[in-house]
Amino acid sequence: MTDYRDGVRALIDPEQTWHSADGREVQEISLIMLDDPAHDEHRGRYWLPPAAVTLTPQEARELAFELLEFAELAERIAGQA
Repeated sequence: MTDYRDGVRALIDPEQTWHSADGREVQEISLIMLDDPAHDEHRGRYWLPPAAVTLTPQEARELAFELLEFAELAERIAGQA
């Protein structure tokens, strides 16, 4: 099942850090998917609570590159490139 949200926010919480096996400090990045309850009544679906995931800097970089690739593909498909 797929849930759709209205928006996405990213943030860095200084308290979300940990130490890797080699002793380096790793600062995690939070990715929070949000829903806007004001719009849900018009779409015929129910409001969904926020969903969140934390990513390492490497995971965030990989996601960013993948999103860029999808954006370029979407533009080509739509004939905008």
